Order: sequence, then structure tokens, then C-alpha cells
Amino acid sequence: MITAIVPAKKKSIRVQNKNFRKFGNTTLLDFKIKNLKKSKKIDKIIIHSDTNQAKVVAKKNKIDFIRREPYFASSKCSGSEFFKNLAETVNSEYIVYAPCTAPFIKIKTID
Repeated sequence: MITAIVPAKKKSIRVQNKNFRKFGNTTLLDFKIKNLKKSKKIDKIIIHSDTNQAKVVAKKNKIDFIRREPYFASSKCSGSEFFKNLAETVNSEYIVYAPCTAPFIKIKTID
């Protein structure tokens, strides 16, 4: 099984609310989900977030949601700790890390 994880934390130090910002006629988060759904290889998509706003987006798009613990959404958490937590909270043979802040990665590249 291949699972795409879309991280979408509530607060960002440099760009506030970046994952939910408008991107054309949609948001970065919705754009990423729409593109991931085009993949022939991805079996499951999960939003990994600390905000209910992302949970609503997951429900709307009929994908899964995992609540991120506050520590793993904070600036105190190192990158290594964050990725370790992702691996421990997602039950999948393979994980694709798919941040919405990289909207131009082609599905062909992911596949």
C-alpha cells in the first residue's frame, strides 16, 4: 500500500495560514488533494494536521485525517522528530510525503 501524507499545520512562522491560502480558484491544500487523486499508484491520501479546518477539507474530499499532536506542530519539534512521528502514526508499506507548498510536482513524477 502506498499512502500520500499531506501535512497541513495550522500555524506557520513565516507565512500565516499558508496551506489554506487561495491558489487560483482553490486552496493549496485542495489543489494538492485533487492532484494526488489523479495518481495511479497512490492507494490512500491522509491529511496530517492540528486543525479542524483540515479535518473539514478531508471529509469534503473523502480522504482520511490524522490529528497531529501539538508538539509535532510546534517550532520545538525537529524535522527528524516530525518525520519519525509521521512514520509511526501512518500504517502503510510506503509513504509519499506530499506537502501542499509544492503544488507544481507532477503526478507523473510522483507515480
